[in-house]
Amino acid sequence: MSAPFKRNQVLELTVEDLAFGGQGIARLNDFVIFFPRSGTPGQRVKVRIKRVKENYAEAQIESVLEKSPLEITAPCPYFNYCGGCRFQNLPYEQQIKFLERQVVELYRHLGGYRDVRIEPIIPADEIFRYRNKMEFAFSDKRWLVENDDLSRPIDFALGLRTPDNYYKAIDIDDCLIAPPETAEIIRIVREYARYNNLTPYNHRNHSGYLRHLVLRKGIFTDQIMVNLVTSADTPEVLEPLAHNLTQNLQNITSVVNTVTDNVCGTTTGKVIRLLAGQAFITDRIGDLTMKISPASFFQTNTRMAIKLYSVIKQFARPEPHHIIWDLFCGTGSIALFLANDCRQVVGFEVVADAVADAQENAQLNAIENASFIGANLERDFFAMPNSELNSLMPDIIIVDPPRTGLTPQLITTMLQILPSRIIYVSCNPATQVRDLQKFTADNLYQIIKVQPIDLFPHTPHIETVALLERNSTFNCT
Repeated sequence: MSAPFKRNQVLELTVEDLAFGGQGIARLNDFVIFFPRSGTPGQRVKVRIKRVKENYAEAQIESVLEKSPLEITAPCPYFNYCGGCRFQNLPYEQQIKFLERQVVELYRHLGGYRDVRIEPIIPADEIFRYRNKMEFAFSDKRWLVENDDLSRPIDFALGLRTPDNYYKAIDIDDCLIAPPETAEIIRIVREYARYNNLTPYNHRNHSGYLRHLVLRKGIFTDQIMVNLVTSADTPEVLEPLAHNLTQNLQNITSVVNTVTDNVCGTTTGKVIRLLAGQAFITDRIGDLTMKISPASFFQTNTRMAIKLYSVIKQFARPEPHHIIWDLFCGTGSIALFLANDCRQVVGFEVVADAVADAQENAQLNAIENASFIGANLERDFFAMPNSELNSLMPDIIIVDPPRTGLTPQLITTMLQILPSRIIYVSCNPATQVRDLQKFTADNLYQIIKVQPIDLFPHTPHIETVALLERNSTFNCT
């Protein structure tokens, strides 16, 4: 079917739905039009067609002619510019409905799984101030917003990047999904940086000093880590700032400086300097106390992580004789959450600091049947000697990969091992469905059920846990 319009044509349309990833959807003569990163169902909008493909088009919303009856006023003053909390202008119950339908559509249409049991989404307990980690960017190019304070310098910003311009940042005062102490920390860091003429990093010519401000908080311990990411290793420049921070907020227990010369926007580096306090914070997951270092992965919504891990345990059904492998284990929280219910749990992780934290977390919680191995799961999966691995072949494998999903090599290795159950945890159900098709091919595994959990309110992201069981006609012998 040919498109009933041309590139750059201006149209008036009604936003009908939301696609996975938060894109608005409209139709003209049954031809689908997507609005990347914009659009609220029910809005009447004026749009300009930007791209025309064989089966769909992409358009940019130029103005909203009529508000959606679903819309509410977003409480964040940066809502129209940031792009992070894309659904903040929708009631939370509506957000859940759209996300739930998107997961079902992905499984049915992308994966072809029409009979898979998809449970209702487990909603978040808190929809504001829920994140335990936030990354803010410095920029020498400030993105101006409506009613912005023009007394602030145009060549300094500390905040969040805009969706359409990586080189600029909005100079924010607070973030409503970040910890409550965020506004005060941003104020102190901004004032110190400007007073001392510390230059923000420029990603075009790779110049400047200040790159990122990363905050981490132990939700159940109240401990805060402030991580200042810079391009040069000059801790003496930041030590007075570290002192100011710990004097103003008593629950800041760690201030570190990560140094990186990487040209991309990474917040990790080869050098981490301790500026004040200790080099880590702790938090709790159920009865577990967890140590968290600057580069370690830890679920960003601690309260909902407890519910997520409970679902994983329910799906895994660990028994005293079971051996469990936890791939992409981070600081070991999932593995340790299951350790008391099985014979042995083995975690695999590429980040060395996270492996060290996981090992310390096992000792901290007096768990003796957990071991953690540094392994790049894209390449050297079998990091242990084969004789030792053979004695620890898993009955259950849990995977919680990055958004990109599993590599073909790792899937092949898992299919060679053929555990009785696989629990696939994902923050990207699209790549999850893609990978599951390889496990269910040739009737090797069957998807028993899928449980979505909202760890990221106001965003297009959703965590999904899929339970796979090996069909009885296949075994490991």
